[in-house]
Amino acid sequence: MKRFVFAGTNAAMAALVLIPLFYLLNKSIHNKNRTAWYCLMAIYLSGVYALVGLPTVGYIRFDANINLVPFAYLFSDLTNSLLNVALFIPLGIVLPLLWKRFRNPVRTVFFGLLLSAAIEFLQLFTLRATDINDLMTNTLGTLIGWIIGRILSCFLHIPGNSGRKRDVYQIIGIAFSVMFFLQPVIEMLTWRLFS
Repeated sequence: MKRFVFAGTNAAMAALVLIPLFYLLNKSIHNKNRTAWYCLMAIYLSGVYALVGLPTVGYIRFDANINLVPFAYLFSDLTNSLLNVALFIPLGIVLPLLWKRFRNPVRTVFFGLLLSAAIEFLQLFTLRATDINDLMTNTLGTLIGWIIGRILSCFLHIPGNSGRKRDVYQIIGIAFSVMFFLQPVIEMLTWRLFS
């Protein structure tokens, strides 16, 4: 539970940077609703990055702690596996709502797989394990999210649903950059807040 509070606090503090940044970016997006959704996605990704423990500018340590055996420890650590599924459900929901090209489940699931693979690769530079099971559970979460997103799209109207393809990569890059460069400061402030 403390990890979720920590990740949520980090995401909230990252929002203090991301909201003004996306307000400035709105001049190129020209759609306040889309900008707000993009900003929410960046805040979500900041929370994900904080939760999974990616490297930061102040903390990069190579550690080849790798599990390439599928299903090893998957069921013995069922809670962690279910949390990994839940972590990527929002990604699967938001992608098809904001980008028409992600209405295709294969594209959405493949994108979730690639994002998860990038996270697992970056975890080589922390003291966390790189695990094939995380890759599988995150991808499953993206698929479940896609199904939920398609159901929600029948009831929600997300304006514009034609975001540029490059926007999704920019959002991921912006969120990662904020967390990579500002995470040490955000973490210090978080610990002071909860100490």
